[in-house]
Parts: sequence; structure tokens; C-alpha cells
Amino acid sequence: MSNRTAVANGADPVQQQADADANAVQDACNLVAVVGCFHRHLLALHRSGVCGDDLTNHPVSLSFVSKLNSLCRMTTDRELAELGAVDRIERGEAVEYEVIPL
Repeated sequence: MSNRTAVANGADPVQQQADADANAVQDACNLVAVVGCFHRHLLALHRSGVCGDDLTNHPVSLSFVSKLNSLCRMTTDRELAELGAVDRIERGEAVEYEVIPL
């Protein structure tokens, strides 16, 4: 499958506000607030017609995902460990996990 490009419409007020907030959250440290803001803008972008792969790869989406990765101190090793931990929690087991302060 070949790659394609899409255009983020800077004249669209929905995309302008989403971009402004995506920039603003780069200094945030409140995970709940970042996720809430991301969710709000994903829904608004979707309602404005940005959906599917265009939404997944939109600069706003990538900016918020980058911030979430940063807040969670995500590495490949940490991601793999946590995926295993989620499986154990789902089975009813207690799981010890590393807490890395901000």
C-alpha cells in the first residue's frame, strides 16, 4: 500500500483551536487534563469531517500522542512491560509498576 498525503486546513476554526491547544499542552503535566483536551479535539475534528487515517495522522493527533508519550516516560521496554502488566491485572493479579516522577 502506498502512502498518501492529506491537508490540515488552517482556515478551519475547529482545526485552529485544536492546533492552539495541542501547542498549549506541550507544557502541561496533568495527564487527565491532556487526555480530556485530546478527546474533545478528536471528537470536534471527527465531527468536522476529519476521520480515519486522516484523523490518526493529523498533526494535532500526533502532537497530543507525543505529549502523552512524554508524560508517561514511554520507551519500547516500558511499553512491553506495561502490556504484560495489563494482561495480569485483567486476570485479577496485583502488579507492581515503576513510578517515574515528572
